[in-house]
Amino acid sequence: MEYKFRVQTKEEEEKYSITSQICEIYDPSRYADETENVIPLVFGQLQARFGQPLYITKDYENMYRYAICIEAENGEKTYVSAYCGPTGPAIGGFSDDKNTMEAVRALIDYIIEAKPVDYEAEAYYMDGGVRIVQGVKNGVPYLTGGMLDMDDPEIAKLFM
Repeated sequence: MEYKFRVQTKEEEEKYSITSQICEIYDPSRYADETENVIPLVFGQLQARFGQPLYITKDYENMYRYAICIEAENGEKTYVSAYCGPTGPAIGGFSDDKNTMEAVRALIDYIIEAKPVDYEAEAYYMDGGVRIVQGVKNGVPYLTGGMLDMDDPEIAKLFM
C-alpha cells in the first residue's frame, strides 16, 4: 500500500496528542552497535522530512516531538508521534494493530531514507548528570558527552 506523510494540523494534534510507544525508529537489535550514530541521525532525518518539531527541550529523555499523519491510498489515516524519549527515537501511537504497524513501518522507511539536515543540539541526561551535544555535520552524525559540574548553581537548578 502507498502512503503519504505530513505534519498533523493543529486540530489533529490537539485531538491525538497523547500516545504510547509503538516501536523505536531504528530497531535496537539491528543497530545496537550504532546507537551513538542513529540517535542524532534520526533527528536530522526528521527535520529533513517534517521541519521543526512541536518542541525541543534540553531534557535528553524528552528532547523533541513531531505529530505526524500517515494517510493510506484508501484514505485511512493513522496519527502518530515521532519523539526522542527515554529509550531514544521512537514512534508513538494508539494501537499496534496490523494496519497501524504497516503504516508505521512505511513511515520509518520514509524517515530512514532521508538525507539528514545539519544541526546541533545540547541536552542533559538527568539520571546520569551528563551534558550531551549531538548533531549532524555534512551528513555525518555525532554525539559527545561529559559530566556536569554539580557545584554549578545553574546546573544544580536542573536537578531540583
